[in-house]
Amino acid sequence: MNIVSSIALLGAGCLLLSGLLEAKPRTCRIVYPERPRGAPKVAWLFDGEHSRSISLPDKTLSPVMPLPEGELVLVMTPEEVGAPEALPPQAPRLRIPGEVADFYILITPDPGNPVLPVRMDLVDSQEGGLKPGQTLWFNRTQHQIVAKLGDTALVVKSQARAISTKPAAESGYYTAEFQYRVNGEGPLVRITEQSWWHDAGSRHLGFIVSAGGRLPKIFFYRDFRSP
Repeated sequence: MNIVSSIALLGAGCLLLSGLLEAKPRTCRIVYPERPRGAPKVAWLFDGEHSRSISLPDKTLSPVMPLPEGELVLVMTPEEVGAPEALPPQAPRLRIPGEVADFYILITPDPGNPVLPVRMDLVDSQEGGLKPGQTLWFNRTQHQIVAKLGDTALVVKSQARAISTKPAAESGYYTAEFQYRVNGEGPLVRITEQSWWHDAGSRHLGFIVSAGGRLPKIFFYRDFRSP
């Protein structure tokens, strides 16, 4: 083998190794910000091949869960299911496109579902380019949300989503101040002002939801992933 061929093979091997090192498994985490009192805290998720036990926490994200590649239809059940034909027809379902590699499953109450009183929605963390230090916000109210997060400002329209940039250059505490404009009109009304911890190496999720006649409620989650 001549030296040119050897160099070419070495280069191809390096590219293959680089691709293997950079390849990451498909993962998701579950978030349930509006879990009613008495709602199930554990369920089973069928991914087309296997049924696995999953947690449905309301104050934290679920553990990171690896999933098969390609297009999936996830089905959530109250008990373990061993085969597709055994799945209850009315069980909550969620289609995951094949190109979506990293995502969250947003759980919301669905009292009308006789199998499991929840609904699953896809939150694609790649859509919009969510980066470490940033927060993906979901305003699930009829109000306009206005916030000052450290050094940055945030405005989220009714029933919309937005990404806030890093509130500070480095990890540390910052002031998070939230206001809202009722139904998007009139003066701003204060919701809260708190001291929050900013983790520059984690992505974050934020949800603003209605709370009856009271002020909107804010749920904030830190998605830390070890290197």
